[in-house]
Amino acid sequence: MTHIHKPTNFTRRRAIWRLLAVTVLCSLMPLAPAQAQANNTPPSQLIAQLKAGGLVVFFRHGETGPAYADRDKAVMGDCSTQRNLNAEGRAQVAKMGRDFKTLQIPVGQVLSSEFCRCWEHAQAMFGKGNYTITNHLSVPASYPNVNDADRALTAKNLNALLSQVPAAGKNTVLISHGINILVATSYHPGTQGEAVIFRPDGKGGYARLGSVLPGEWVGK
Repeated sequence: MTHIHKPTNFTRRRAIWRLLAVTVLCSLMPLAPAQAQANNTPPSQLIAQLKAGGLVVFFRHGETGPAYADRDKAVMGDCSTQRNLNAEGRAQVAKMGRDFKTLQIPVGQVLSSEFCRCWEHAQAMFGKGNYTITNHLSVPASYPNVNDADRALTAKNLNALLSQVPAAGKNTVLISHGINILVATSYHPGTQGEAVIFRPDGKGGYARLGSVLPGEWVGK
């Protein structure tokens, strides 16, 4: 006599939970081109590589104090509606600008988010008129509850910039927000003012090499 096995309720529930787990994991995967694993290269070595050019530097904007979501209230062009650099942050980014000059790090294109804390960071480091503001680096419109469409658009925009090879002998600098790089690469810079260094591979992909914290460029 042939016995037909019928799945129990427990078996059905377990199969459903497995399917849900796979779905959630897939949804959390970064929407990115091919990436090599981060090398966690020491800051001194990253700085040496930056002097040769060919890298992309992603800055999370300078210090603002406690981080909180301001996307829903922020009016572009009106800094009073946004979270801005505080005194520590302004001193921090000004020093990093001096550090770049001291280290003679060659910089080509500088792109900034529309948010004041980002373009003020760019201006303090590289001077007025030496950067371009773009909404491709701004906080997703639906932040903090980023919807699928904004997540895909944010990842697409940032991945395109991270994979673009800079002009010969230069480095590209991007100044943006922690959420943007998290969505695109699954890495979140935990320090405001942190620089995350990438090497484009010339084939539409890139590798994350490591990070330089604000005080690691030329020390105190």
